[in-house]
Amino acid sequence: MSRTAVTIITTVAISLVGGMIIAWAVYQKKGAPEQFSYVKSFTDENFETEVVQASMRRPVLVDFYADWCYPCKLLDPVIREVAHDLRDHAVIGKLDTDRNLMARRFGINKIPAIFIIKDGEIKNAFYGGVTKETLVKALREPGS
Repeated sequence: MSRTAVTIITTVAISLVGGMIIAWAVYQKKGAPEQFSYVKSFTDENFETEVVQASMRRPVLVDFYADWCYPCKLLDPVIREVAHDLRDHAVIGKLDTDRNLMARRFGINKIPAIFIIKDGEIKNAFYGGVTKETLVKALREPGS
């Protein structure tokens, strides 16, 4: 097989895979809008109110993530499910580490990082992939 043919086949294959990834991402965004409404967006500006003060009433899960982070994207459906299932028991939200300095305040140096905050204190922390069951259990523990 000639070098030109290999180049053409490789280019077509990469284009197809890229197109499939984009189509999947669009499908995922449109597929569960009702669950997205339960996931809050935390920022440096609203962190004190939405996380610290809210944690005085019920546990708050903060997912530190970045848009470019593939493991963070894999964790998104889990976060949405937890937010939907525990919408009356806990506050669930995400904080973009590229757009907010709050992650530095917490010493976040790897993502995804998930902190569970209650009464203004970190009660639990998870790094990398984590199951829905683990997060639900941590949010329902006494003291959370």
